[in-house]
Amino acid sequence: MSSPSLRRHTRTILRLNPSPPRWPVAVKAAVAMAVPLSIGQLAGHLSLGLVASLGVFTILYGATAPDRFRARVMALAALGLTGAVALGAMTAGHPVVTVAVLVVVAMLAAFVCVALKVGPPGSYFFVLVLGVGNLAVTHGAAPWSVVALTAAGAVSAWVIGMADLLVAPHRAEERATEAAEGAIRAFAAGVPQDPADPAPDPADPAQDPDPDPGKDDDGDLEALRANASGALHRAWTAVTDGGRPPRLVERLERAQLIYAAAISRLAGARLGVEPRPWGSVDDEAADHDVRSGEQEPLVDAAVDAEQLRDTALGRPGAGYLLREAARWPSEVLLMVLRVGLATTFAGLVAHVLHQGHVYWAVCFAALVLHQGGTREVQTVRGVHRTLGTLVGLLIFAGLLALDPQGWWLVVVVAGMQLVVELLVTRNYALAVVVITPLALTIGMASAPGESVSSVVADRLVDTLVGVACALLVLWATGRRAPEIVLRAHARRVVVATERVMVDLAAGALETRDALDHRRNLYYELLESDVVARRALADSRDAVGPYHRMERSLAALGYLVLGACWHPDIRRAHEAFDRARGPLERIMADPVTTPRPAEAIERDVREVEELVLSLR
Repeated sequence: MSSPSLRRHTRTILRLNPSPPRWPVAVKAAVAMAVPLSIGQLAGHLSLGLVASLGVFTILYGATAPDRFRARVMALAALGLTGAVALGAMTAGHPVVTVAVLVVVAMLAAFVCVALKVGPPGSYFFVLVLGVGNLAVTHGAAPWSVVALTAAGAVSAWVIGMADLLVAPHRAEERATEAAEGAIRAFAAGVPQDPADPAPDPADPAQDPDPDPGKDDDGDLEALRANASGALHRAWTAVTDGGRPPRLVERLERAQLIYAAAISRLAGARLGVEPRPWGSVDDEAADHDVRSGEQEPLVDAAVDAEQLRDTALGRPGAGYLLREAARWPSEVLLMVLRVGLATTFAGLVAHVLHQGHVYWAVCFAALVLHQGGTREVQTVRGVHRTLGTLVGLLIFAGLLALDPQGWWLVVVVAGMQLVVELLVTRNYALAVVVITPLALTIGMASAPGESVSSVVADRLVDTLVGVACALLVLWATGRRAPEIVLRAHARRVVVATERVMVDLAAGALETRDALDHRRNLYYELLESDVVARRALADSRDAVGPYHRMERSLAALGYLVLGACWHPDIRRAHEAFDRARGPLERIMADPVTTPRPAEAIERDVREVEELVLSLR
């Protein structure tokens, strides 16, 4: 890590980052934590309420997602957390088996959460509750009671997590739709109106002398397109996840008409085909804001729904995402392998050191790596976890000195949960300061009679062991991975593009498979830029030559999508059939076999030339 980067990340330790409002999530999490604790206190068994709080982490999954998707994600999280506790209970008394199960769960949960874009808190809590359940049964708790209490906490958290939808059932979808409308208007306004003034080729270095993805290019057409594409993807995902409310679907379809027209105009401009494919426009009738319920000048007021072709560019199917993530090489599999190695080493080291809480070391190793990202980001996450834990242990010692009991303990635990959720997106190190005493309070309830000093010492040692093992694995493995991962994702873009071109060549654009192919291509194009940025950050020298290749593929992918939406270009079946040849050559070479970026880009350019022969 360079000195400027080190200084920049040092400043982040105490700086609060911008974040969407967290009060609704924080309040729900605090209430969900307080409910089982209050019931336990009223029943005279507060420790049972603390065990039930293991299921309360259900409320953190999909906390701001649309209703139907949130209900499914939280239900699956509840089942996963309860199942993890059951595994921990079954392996109690068998330390080596417990470590093996912890490692398997850490890898499997990380794979599923990252492949399906579940988002924070990811796989961490599945490993954590497995360890706590194992510890509770080891210290004499009945396995069935630990599992039942966890399930009860999960059910109550699910109910509380869904409660806010009674007041604002479609808030998430409305916000996503508004963001998409704004981004699409900006993109459409930046598309050249004159056929003689074609849009710049994003892969042409003459038009982009500094192809640095970190530069400030908000006004650039490519950046506007990326913003609009991402916003449209998120909006369709939110609206689809929310059950496709008719009012929002109608607004989003109008916005997508503008997006599709702009993309097809770009394709038409590059191909020399009339770039206003939507017919003539009555400006006086159409010159209105998208959000007012009318159409903008870019879209013909008489355009029919067939030209939109029902392409809701939202989330691809779970099967597709899991299959693609499981193809080696991929970023997801690299992350999973690192999680497996780090958690295995951490568990073995903690076991050799005779630590009483081996699962902590495994959890912290998984926590550093389970969401992936650049080496720098994951290293900073580990440093924040270590520093936050050190300060959190001091706070825990102070909390023990105060010795809150009964209702005071209920208030303290629920209050800590509230603070954690307010801080976790603003400053991870500060959030860990509160997470540490919260986790230790719940953990000690699961293992009554443990020495406080040994618990604190174990927590410190296990944190250092887990983070050290994670960082060792992170920096010792995958030195060539950034280049291979970028090329592997480029292959996914090639495959997705080729499938759409097969549909174009066959003139079969209305089938359900064709719609899925366009949705998958759109998703891979959005992911391509993210993967390229991370790869460049990890290995600029090795990845640099492949960056222009990635941009060329992205330009080709959007050209092919634009052709699908252009009423004239999409009928050039023979041209698209001929253009598949160079793509098949690219796919003939294994990704793991080194191939110069120039050779791959040459094949991509040949495809473009064959498509451009439509002129």
